[in-house]
Amino acid sequence: MFALSLLVLMVATFAAAVLAIALQALKPAPDEWRTTVHIGPWQRELSMPGLIRWAAHPLAAPLLQGRVLSTRWGRWQLQRSGNQLDAVCAPCRMQLDPLGPAPLQFARARLLASHEGAGRFVGTLTLAEGSHEATWTFSAQLDRRGVDVRLAMAPTSMATLVQVFGHEMPEAPRVQVNGTMSLIATARWPEGTWKARPQIQDFSVAGLTTEKLLDAQLPVACRTSVAAGTPLTGWLPRALVAAEDARFFEHPGYEIEPMLAAWQHNQHDGVPLRGGSTLTQQLAKLTFTGDDRSATRKLRELLYAAEMERTLGKARILQLYLALAPWGDGVCGAERAAQVYLGKSASKVGPVSAAWLVSLLRNPEAQLRLYARSRDIDRERVRQILASIRPMSATQRTLANEQVQDWLP
Repeated sequence: MFALSLLVLMVATFAAAVLAIALQALKPAPDEWRTTVHIGPWQRELSMPGLIRWAAHPLAAPLLQGRVLSTRWGRWQLQRSGNQLDAVCAPCRMQLDPLGPAPLQFARARLLASHEGAGRFVGTLTLAEGSHEATWTFSAQLDRRGVDVRLAMAPTSMATLVQVFGHEMPEAPRVQVNGTMSLIATARWPEGTWKARPQIQDFSVAGLTTEKLLDAQLPVACRTSVAAGTPLTGWLPRALVAAEDARFFEHPGYEIEPMLAAWQHNQHDGVPLRGGSTLTQQLAKLTFTGDDRSATRKLRELLYAAEMERTLGKARILQLYLALAPWGDGVCGAERAAQVYLGKSASKVGPVSAAWLVSLLRNPEAQLRLYARSRDIDRERVRQILASIRPMSATQRTLANEQVQDWLP
C-alpha cells in the first residue's frame, strides 16, 4: 500500500513538473502574441505562437486526435494525421465586427491545415450550407507577434455564395442570382487588419419583385402638392449625386471598393461609422431592407440594389430616393424638405440651397440641432458639395462660392 501511494505521488509530482516546464516554455515574451488559458482554477497567459507550434508537433498528435475544441466560433472536432489537422465545426458561426454584432451562421465549416515547417501553414477552409460549399485556400506565416494570412477563392457561383452567406434571408428561397466572384485577401492577426480584392463577373439578380416600385405610391408622410410621379429637376438632384454618390450614373448599383474601405474603417473602435453604400443601395434600405447593422442585411441590400438597376433604371431610382429620403424632424422627401426648410419648391432652389439641403442627409437631426443652437451651418461641407456638382459653369461656381460665406436657410 505504501509503495502504491509512493508511486502515485511520484507520478503526480512528475506530471506537475512537466506541466510547470511546459507552462514556463509557453510563457510569452513582453512583445509576443498571447492568449489567456484556463487550467482548472488557474488562469495563465500563454504564447500563441508557442501553442500553435506545440499543436503542430507530431508528439501532440495523440493528444489532439478525436478531441473537441470549444471556441467562440463553435465546437471543433479535431483529427490529426501526420502533419495535417482536420477540424470540423457544425454548426459554426463567424463574427464580422465591421458588419454588425450579429454573427453569420453556417451549417458546417471545415479546416484542413498542414504544417510545412518554419512556422508556415497551408490548407483550405470550406463553409457549407446544405449542398452549397464555398472554399478558400490559404497560406499562413507565423512569427512571434502574430500571423500573416493569404486567402484565395477561385471563381465561385454567386448563387452558391448567396446560399452559403445569405441562407437566413427571407428572400433566399426565391432570389435568382447569376455571375461569379473570385477573391484574394490578406490579413494580419491578432491586429485584425486586412485587405481584399474581389472580382465579380456577370452579376445579375431577379426574383425580388423590385419592378413594383415603377408604379408605387408614396407613403402619406412623403406626399406633397406636386403631382405624383413628377421628376424633380434643377439643382437638387445634381447636388444629391455630388454629395452622396458621385459615380451614380456609372456603377451597376454598388461599388465594391468603397464598401470594403468603409468596412475596414468601421472595425476600429471609437471612430464614427462610415457608409459605403450607393444611392441605389440607400434606396434599397429605405424600401426593403431597413437599416439594422448585420452582414445578412448588407447582402440583401446588395441584391436589391443590383435588381433595381435592371428593373427601374437610374432616373426612377433617383426620383424615388429624392421622394423618400428622411430629412429630419419627420420631414420626408426633397419637396417637403425644401418647403419646410427653405420655403420654396425643390425645383426652384439654387445651388447653395441645394448643397445645404443635401448636406443634411448624412445626419439630419444633428445638423438641424447645430443650426438651432448656433444659427450657423456646416459651410465646409456645403463648399465640398458645390465643388463636386456637375454640370456647373465657372461663373455659377464662382457666384455660389461667394454666396456660401454668409448664406443661411
